[in-house]
Amino acid sequence: MELTTNNIEPIKNKLSILIAQDGFSFCTGNKESHKVEELKHKAFLSQQTPENLLKEIKVVLDSAFDTQEAIDELEVIYSNTLYTLVPNAYFTEENLTDYLKFNTKILATDYITFDDVEAIQAKNVYIPYTNINNYLFEKFGEFSFKHISSSLIELAKAQDLKTEVLLDVHPTHFHAVIFKEGELQLANSFNYHTKEDFIYYILFVLEQLELDPLEVSVLIAGHIEKEDDNYNILSTYIKHLDFLKTDMTSISLSENTTVNTPLHHLILSQF
Repeated sequence: MELTTNNIEPIKNKLSILIAQDGFSFCTGNKESHKVEELKHKAFLSQQTPENLLKEIKVVLDSAFDTQEAIDELEVIYSNTLYTLVPNAYFTEENLTDYLKFNTKILATDYITFDDVEAIQAKNVYIPYTNINNYLFEKFGEFSFKHISSSLIELAKAQDLKTEVLLDVHPTHFHAVIFKEGELQLANSFNYHTKEDFIYYILFVLEQLELDPLEVSVLIAGHIEKEDDNYNILSTYIKHLDFLKTDMTSISLSENTTVNTPLHHLILSQF
């Protein structure tokens, strides 16, 4: 969802925040130089409530950004399983609750919104964390936010391959986006506890879509490296495996950064 500002000055300093139940990441960048200045990440061993996430986010932001003037643009990306895709032809904004209620537990206090995913002519209906949005609005003013699956679908579509699987991996969950012959076949998210859970969901999805693990092209992003258990078990079953590459320019990390693997944060690092 886009909330435009009334700034007349060119946007220079951008802050991107990725918020998931098992961690969050901050990325600051300069839009004039197209460089990432700093990355910070905090991971949790288990999924957190929105209330606990807000407490942790406040600690980082209150110490790192004392004034709104330090940031010209703020973008927030939510990474959760509280979403569903609706083709434009069947979408009506008045029915947002109806689209979600069959696969998501909805509370009376939940705020439901949507992204316009132009790549597939659909709307992504989802639940952001209202408490976090309210805090960020008080601190920075107007900002934009969206669901990570919207970005992943756009990225996967842009790869322009006939058949492709894109996996965005987090410590306790991952997102899967699958295109076949240029048409979206699946956009879903899975919670997992072990590497066996991780590979089970992937192989099950490929089987249901009649995709051969030895033939399909699988791109991976997020918190996964060649030394990881998840990568090792994935490479055992998937023949054509590679890391997602984007047009992200060179990265300049500050001395205070706590992240030494910037490629984990390709979704955040688009300047």
